[in-house]
Amino acid sequence: MYTFRKAVLFIAMLSIAVSCKKGSDPVVAPPVTTPPPVTPSKFNINASLVTPNPTFEANALYQFLRNNYGKKILSGVMTLNSFDETNWLKTNTGKEPAIIGLDFMHSGQGYTWYNDKQPIIDAKAYWERNGIPVMLWHWRDPSNVTDEFYTKSSGKPNGTAFDITKINSPESAEYVAMLRDIDFVSGLLKELQDQKVPVIWRPLHEAAGGWFWWGAKGAAPCKKLYQVMYDRMVNHHGLKNLIWVWTREPNDGAWYPGDEYVDIVGRDMYKNGDHNSQISEFNALNTLYGTKKMVALSETGSFPDVDNLIKDAAGWSWFMPWYGGYTRDAQHNSLDLWKKMFAHQYVITLDEMPSLKN
Repeated sequence: MYTFRKAVLFIAMLSIAVSCKKGSDPVVAPPVTTPPPVTPSKFNINASLVTPNPTFEANALYQFLRNNYGKKILSGVMTLNSFDETNWLKTNTGKEPAIIGLDFMHSGQGYTWYNDKQPIIDAKAYWERNGIPVMLWHWRDPSNVTDEFYTKSSGKPNGTAFDITKINSPESAEYVAMLRDIDFVSGLLKELQDQKVPVIWRPLHEAAGGWFWWGAKGAAPCKKLYQVMYDRMVNHHGLKNLIWVWTREPNDGAWYPGDEYVDIVGRDMYKNGDHNSQISEFNALNTLYGTKKMVALSETGSFPDVDNLIKDAAGWSWFMPWYGGYTRDAQHNSLDLWKKMFAHQYVITLDEMPSLKN
C-alpha cells in the first residue's frame, strides 16, 4: 500500500512538471462550490404521509418536498385575491413562485360578493401549471354571532367569544357548528381530490398565540379540535389528498396534536427587515421534532436572503411571505431581493417545477 501511494504521488508530480515544461499552467482543481445547506443524512424525515393510502398526487408532492429538503428551498407567496401577488411577481421579476397560498376565509359565509369555490378554483389552476397550493383557514366565528376569527382578548373590540371548549360536548350547539363548518370545507377539498389536486393543508394556525378563537382557551381544546378535524376529514369524508401542517408557536409543546396527525411543521415569523436565515429556529424545530418532520417558513414578513440560508445551512422546506405590503414593499422585501431569490439555483420557482401528476 505504501509503495503504491508513492507511485501515485510520483506520477502526479511528473504530470505537473511536464505541463509546466510545455509552458502551460498546472492543472488546477475547479473551485469548490458551496455545498447544500444541510445533508439529508442529518434528518430522518417520515417516509410516508400520516393519511393512510394517500392519493398518488399527495404522495408525489410529499416525496418531492422530502427529496428537496435540505437541498433547495421552494418559493411561495400568500394571496388575498386570485393570483394578485403571483401576477405582481411575474410582472416585476419575470418569474412566479412554486407555491401559492390560499385561504378559505370568505368561503361558507353567505357573502353575495364572493364565490365560495374561488380558493379551490385557484388551487386547481395553479396545480395545472405544476404549482403547489398551500391552503389555510381564517375560520370565522362558527356561531355566526360575529364575523371574526380574532378574539376580544386579542384587542379586537368586536372579536368573537366563541367557546372552543365545547368541542368536548358533542350535544352542544357550538360542537354542531364546528362540525358544520368542517364539513363544508371538506366538501371543497373533496372537489380538489376528485380533480386530482393535492393540498398542503394548514388548519388552526398560530393557535398558541391566543389571538384566534381556536387558541383562546388553551392547549387541550385546540388539540382536540385538530384531532376531530383530522378524523372528520380523513375517516368520515375520505380525504386522502391532504398534507397536514401544524403551525408551531413558541412553547407550544402541549398544543402539538401528535406525530400521527402532522406531516410538516410550519413556523410563522414576522421580523421586519430581517433577512437572516433564522438558523437557531430551524435547528430548534428539527431537534424538537426529532428530525422526523420537515419544517417550513409557513408565513413570513421579511424572508431570508438565499446567501444566508446557504451560509448557515438553514434548510427550510419553503418560505411564504404574506400578501400586500409584505410582498411588495421594500421595507419588508425589496424587488432586488425577490429577483435575487428567483434567479438563484437554490430557490425553486414555478418554471422549475416538475409535473407531479399521475
